[in-house]
Amino acid sequence: MPMNAPQEYYDLEERYSKERDIEEKERILKRMLVVLPKHKGTDREFASLKRRLSLLRKEAGRKHQVHKTASIRKKWPRMCLLGYETAAVTKMFNLTRLGAALYGMVKVDGIPVQLVVINKADKNRELIEQSEIVVTKSRNPNIEVVQMEATKPDLSAARRIAGIIGVYTEDSEDLMAMKKGDSVYDLARKLHVDVQKNSYAVVYGSAVKFQGQRVGLNYRLADGDRVFIKI
Repeated sequence: MPMNAPQEYYDLEERYSKERDIEEKERILKRMLVVLPKHKGTDREFASLKRRLSLLRKEAGRKHQVHKTASIRKKWPRMCLLGYETAAVTKMFNLTRLGAALYGMVKVDGIPVQLVVINKADKNRELIEQSEIVVTKSRNPNIEVVQMEATKPDLSAARRIAGIIGVYTEDSEDLMAMKKGDSVYDLARKLHVDVQKNSYAVVYGSAVKFQGQRVGLNYRLADGDRVFIKI
């Protein structure tokens, strides 16, 4: 059944595709929800617009979020630098002291990552154990997480060893951190998108056979994929 949407709707859709300001994109989507006629043929389009609006709001929230140093809550992948000189590390990254550790949010190849710097393994051991990877000058046999030995910390190499990948959602300009092997279904759960058996995704990236390929929920995400989930 055709949507029979007025010309204003398609004009707004074109504006949305060219707009880069998040607040303006949100206003356009809200107007599109008003303009789009409500009938059986537009149910899927309404669901898509609402999902895009939700993702935009989450993106805006990430941009304005302030990270408190009273406690380190693990919401992003975590990398731990162990045994490096504090002065050298602080020149490389903007970090905040938290007890015996240094902490901060950094982007590794565009992917948001928690970075924790610890001098000795016996201090803040919980932070180490909750890390995806520990980058250290010399391997520590008492640490059970993935380790990478390096004279100077190479976070790009570390994130690849740890299996951290980044994917774009809808029209987001920011990468979302995922794990190598994660599927479209895993991404939907992370975004709190209620997918159904007939849900699918449209993917643009280097691993698909052609750009805009339609894939199922079990499709394994690749680094740099842009994913449009269709419920």
